[in-house]
Amino acid sequence: MMENSQHQGQASVRLRDWLWRPWHAKLWWAAVPVYWLGRLASLRSEAVAEFYHSALAGHLNVIFFPPLVALILSYGFLKRWLALLPAVEEGAIDEDEFWPRRRYGPSRMPKEFDPLDPASGALWVGSTLNPTNPGYVNRAS
Repeated sequence: MMENSQHQGQASVRLRDWLWRPWHAKLWWAAVPVYWLGRLASLRSEAVAEFYHSALAGHLNVIFFPPLVALILSYGFLKRWLALLPAVEEGAIDEDEFWPRRRYGPSRMPKEFDPLDPASGALWVGSTLNPTNPGYVNRAS
């Protein structure tokens, strides 16, 4: 019984279930092309153009902007998806050990000066800006 409920909980965390399945999502997605086709029609009709030049139409531009619609409708998905991620207990990461380890590169030198770490920029041995690299490209000349 427990496995079945966990399986149902994980199965219901699909983005498509949040972006299209609810009735309000279908209504919103159906209204998006209607609004933008009206916006296109405003190029030909002066009466329609008068509405699309109003402040209300400016607000509707934001409400019916497809990426924003997708972001708003996916809020519930993101909330549930984050709740299913394994929780990190307090004290699980030793911060005293974590930060010094992040500060040094593979050869235990500071990352900015470590020739084995790509984060060191032109000092990295694989960089085309490093004069010791066989693929060096002199950009000054």
